[in-house]
Amino acid sequence: MRILFIGGDKRMNYAADCLSDSFDIARLGLGDYPDIEGKFGAVVLPCPLCKNGCDIFAPLSGEPLGFEEILRYAEPNAIVLAGGENAELSRICDENSLKLENYFSHEALTLKNAALTAEAALAILSQSTEGALLESEVLITGYGRIARYLAARLRAMGCRVTIAARREDARAAARLDGYHAVSFSNAVSILGTYDYIVNTVPSALFTDVEFSRTKKGCVYEELATLAEEPIKTCAEHCGVKYIYSPGLPGKYSPQKAGEYIAFEIKEMLKFR
Repeated sequence: MRILFIGGDKRMNYAADCLSDSFDIARLGLGDYPDIEGKFGAVVLPCPLCKNGCDIFAPLSGEPLGFEEILRYAEPNAIVLAGGENAELSRICDENSLKLENYFSHEALTLKNAALTAEAALAILSQSTEGALLESEVLITGYGRIARYLAARLRAMGCRVTIAARREDARAAARLDGYHAVSFSNAVSILGTYDYIVNTVPSALFTDVEFSRTKKGCVYEELATLAEEPIKTCAEHCGVKYIYSPGLPGKYSPQKAGEYIAFEIKEMLKFR
């Protein structure tokens, strides 16, 4: 099978490299590669899929790449493997009889990506001050996949970890895993005890009110999909060191992230 990779960051080049022994691979918008010829039975789109709603995420491309690029290269009834969901992409595939699948919806890949995110987040925290993680107090908001992996790694580093979660079942899970767990409202009253705060919840939990209660020199790391502003300004106004950390696997471990993506794609194409 011929596979065309369109767009993406270093992860997708590594994924393409991993698949090159088993498939005929071509690349568009991934750097300086030979011109594309012919049609392809599979088109692979990046993770993240799109950041502006209408174009393929393609930071290594010299020009924007719209979803219509797929139609120039896809064979009839080709499969389109995307690292996310988009209404325009779904429309194009439906109208042109292309099979669309989201490889990032598979739990195994989601877990691996969460583990890579936790590893990078830990590395960033460990270099964020002249202090140390050892014997520090850390608050993590939320208890999803990333929070679980990060909490375990922080505890292994000698941190005292508290989980702040809105749902009782999440707090119960955190306690069963051996962490102190509180509601976010209760955490606010003791924010001054934490040396590090890591947000994994895609919700604006912190404002001037919350940051004003934090310890002087506290480090706040943002791992959720929130805009950098106005949270950054609020944090720095209150003397908090704000660290914006989106898309960590693509920045800190693109090779391993690409290998994980390649494995998932190969599994999905195994019986085609």
